Amino acid sequence: MPKQNNLNLQDFGPVTSFSTSIISGLLIGLLIQYFIGYEPVPVIVFVLIGIYDGSRRMWQISKKLENK
Repeated sequence: MPKQNNLNLQDFGPVTSFSTSIISGLLIGLLIQYFIGYEPVPVIVFVLIGIYDGSRRMWQISKKLENK
């Protein structure tokens, strides 16, 4: 009987974790920009925070995969 290749959400874990961190930072920056009114500053700051958080999460996931 041939082995089936089933994809689950854990296979896409590092990619989705990184992208959701950046997207959430962008959305938070856009909301703050809309309500407070500073033009590019909140978006830039929160996208950078999202990139940092996504990189940190990918680093943790890679360390877990390395230990297996």
